[in-house]
Amino acid sequence: MTNAAVSAGTATALPAVIVLGLDDGGKAHASWFAEAETDVAEKAADMMGMAALRASTDELRDLAGKLPHGRVFASGKAFVPFVKATMFDKIATHLPSSFKWPARAAKPAAEKPKPGKKASAAAAQAGDPNEGLTVPEGWDKIVFGSLVLACEDPNDGWFHAHVIQVSADEMFTLKWRDFPDWPVIVRRTHHLALLHPRHAE
Repeated sequence: MTNAAVSAGTATALPAVIVLGLDDGGKAHASWFAEAETDVAEKAADMMGMAALRASTDELRDLAGKLPHGRVFASGKAFVPFVKATMFDKIATHLPSSFKWPARAAKPAAEKPKPGKKASAAAAQAGDPNEGLTVPEGWDKIVFGSLVLACEDPNDGWFHAHVIQVSADEMFTLKWRDFPDWPVIVRRTHHLALLHPRHAE
């Protein structure tokens, strides 16, 4: 069954499993998946070093209903958006006391920085995900290294992405800031959103 078929078949489905975990920056992520998506969601959780928790009680189903619906990509990984730490903690208390977080998949080797960008690329990998990136003040200011907002689907929300290539026909190749292992995406200007210079977090 294709991902599109799964999505179409679960448009009104109920939460059956919750996938949750922390990214390398310690930020909390969680989302729910329907019964038809359980197998792929559990495999994706294991691949991403996250936990898969069955929504087997009324309390868990209630918590799951407050989360965004996750999405599984062809790569086998899942789109698990950010959630508040308080919500994450409420769900995590339902994990078995013997539960151990899966080991995270090894990150691919870092790409060789482009000429003139070595310092900013190294800074971006050092700690602060925004370091070395710039927030454009207008649409015509989007360049290599710009931090913008993009989405896979408007219903899933908008997330930080940075420009890694600009084409002459105003096509931007972007990499997800908080999901470095995910495939790059290509978007035109009108499919992006700008951040306020003081609110890049």
